[in-house]
Amino acid sequence: MSGWFPVRGRRTAALVVAIAAAAAPVAPAVAQSYSVSVDGSPLYLSPGPIERGGRVFVPLRGIFERLGAGVVYHTGTINATKGNTNVSLRIGSTQATINNQPQYLDVAPFIVGSTTYVPLRFVAQSLGAVVGYDGQSRNVSIDMRGEPAPPPPRPMPPPPAPAPLPALYLSGQQPPPGASVQNRQPVVAAQFSQRVHAGTVRVTIDDVDVSNWTNRTQSGFSMTPRNPLQQGRHTVRVTGTDVHGRGFDRTWWFATTAPANSPVRLRNEQPAPGARVTNRRPQISANFTFPVNAGSVRVVIDVTDVTGWTQKSQTNFSMTPQNPLALGSHTVHVTGRDLNGSPFEREWSFTSIESGPAPVPGKPPLAVTAPLPNQGVTLAFAVKGTTVAHARIKVAIGAQAGGNGNFSGSGVAGAAGNFNVAATISPFAGQQTAIVTVTATNPATGHSTEKQVTVRLAQPR
Repeated sequence: MSGWFPVRGRRTAALVVAIAAAAAPVAPAVAQSYSVSVDGSPLYLSPGPIERGGRVFVPLRGIFERLGAGVVYHTGTINATKGNTNVSLRIGSTQATINNQPQYLDVAPFIVGSTTYVPLRFVAQSLGAVVGYDGQSRNVSIDMRGEPAPPPPRPMPPPPAPAPLPALYLSGQQPPPGASVQNRQPVVAAQFSQRVHAGTVRVTIDDVDVSNWTNRTQSGFSMTPRNPLQQGRHTVRVTGTDVHGRGFDRTWWFATTAPANSPVRLRNEQPAPGARVTNRRPQISANFTFPVNAGSVRVVIDVTDVTGWTQKSQTNFSMTPQNPLALGSHTVHVTGRDLNGSPFEREWSFTSIESGPAPVPGKPPLAVTAPLPNQGVTLAFAVKGTTVAHARIKVAIGAQAGGNGNFSGSGVAGAAGNFNVAATISPFAGQQTAIVTVTATNPATGHSTEKQVTVRLAQPR
């Protein structure tokens, strides 16, 4: 096996801390049984050589000094000098230099425990040695070409070891560890005991990465789940790197439980449930049968959230639509929590109708909401409106009232009386307008109502 070969370093706490601060986290190396000899004499290393990425690494200082080189460490950089040759490596970096000329390594120097490892072949060959490897005996031989090995330089006394840094931990977790909460979208947050690199912080809930919508700082993080959590136990995992370059991995769990149903009901609804109103901007309001948390109240009309312009209190809510409602059925959906935190969800419906004389008994009301009079339409458009539930709808489009020279189609109104018929017309040469005739037939009485709308036809390009 061809490769790089390790170096062994002194177990000096200060050296390890200084180099580790500049090193990125690395995966564990593979321990192997290798022997190393220099000019035929065994080189005893403790700990022994190890393999990483198909290269052999040895502890740092022992190999440099055995090859007659002096070693100096400074802020994670290894500088070795022998005669006129200077070799420089850096922990965690695959870039090195020999006499200031850049060289590239397959695998970077690294630290395991308290030992610093460097690639053996690169170090030996950089200092003028010839390196061989016997695959059967797993022996790495280093030939210094007859040069007598100089005595190792007198090592400088190590600096005093700094006090070890305490491990990072989380505090102020929300929800607290082991807690059971009824809120299925709780704020998930915690504080760090030491400063971290905010950009490295990664947060997962039940193995789902939520980092992208998490507010992360050097001192903590906070987020609210975008979707309600399932009932049961949930694990929060937080990983990252502190400002000293040390990785951390912390977890805690909490549980969500089903809240008790709230007794809150609605009363005095306006418009009244089932009412038919001609005011297209009616006041929409209701009273609560029990006090509620006003800030939790959310009001939706059909699919539009109108909470932002709704007046809310513990006892009622009230709002007026900013724009006229479309003709047809409308549903008011109200959700929130009572003062005990229990959720409620209530709704009612009313119908917006056209103003005018009272409908003829037995004849169904009919309103055409699209297209509007004199509206420009393309050759394909929808005919929409409201009438009685399940009414039969006939649509005829032509140059004359009631004519179907351009289109003829039919449909059935829904349970709320709404209908939607897709029309595709074929205009005559020079035709600029068309008359849309809509007929609704009441299935209960057989009576019909007819309405007409004139539209402008878009000119083909």
